[in-house]
Amino acid sequence: MLTSPRARLCMMIGAAVLALAGCDRDPAPAAPEAPAEPAAEDTQVADKAVPDVPDVPADAHDDASGGGEAHVHGVGEFAVAVDGNQLTVTLDAPLANFGLGEGDADAMDVSTDISDGLVSFAGNADCRPGDRHVTTRTVGDHSSLTLELGFTCADVSKLEGVRLNAFTTFPHFETVDAVFIGPDAQVADMLTPGNPELSTR
Repeated sequence: MLTSPRARLCMMIGAAVLALAGCDRDPAPAAPEAPAEPAAEDTQVADKAVPDVPDVPADAHDDASGGGEAHVHGVGEFAVAVDGNQLTVTLDAPLANFGLGEGDADAMDVSTDISDGLVSFAGNADCRPGDRHVTTRTVGDHSSLTLELGFTCADVSKLEGVRLNAFTTFPHFETVDAVFIGPDAQVADMLTPGNPELSTR
């Protein structure tokens, strides 16, 4: 199963919250001098001093986050990484963003055409498409897709930006968290239909 760094972080935070909730179940410190036979009123006071902590079901967050993985229709994650003359573009988003239904049985067949024209480049880097990998996954009732595209560039130093065309091709996209990681620059931005280009400088 493919898990994004954000999903792993959410799972770690969720586990920490559940662990802290369990700490409240430790017995309260004993009173310094308790009578040998406490009165009924004393017992009631002691019960109030240690409030009951409701049990948190293991799947309490599944409906909101697909079992620890953020899943919000209209939102996506976009990354561009440069290694030598190789450029890798990764887009991760719910299937619904691509016009597909949750758990769509034909998702893999439909997604093979998603990469066509998905990105375009600003500058004169002359990047040519290479390998592409498409992965779909279902967590609970939520399904997502990760698309990875590889490019070989004649001169990466001339790359000025990467435009994500998903907003026009797939109108269900609303906002995309984007990051560029290159040898001389790291850029983060929020892409929208009005701001679809990630700067690489």
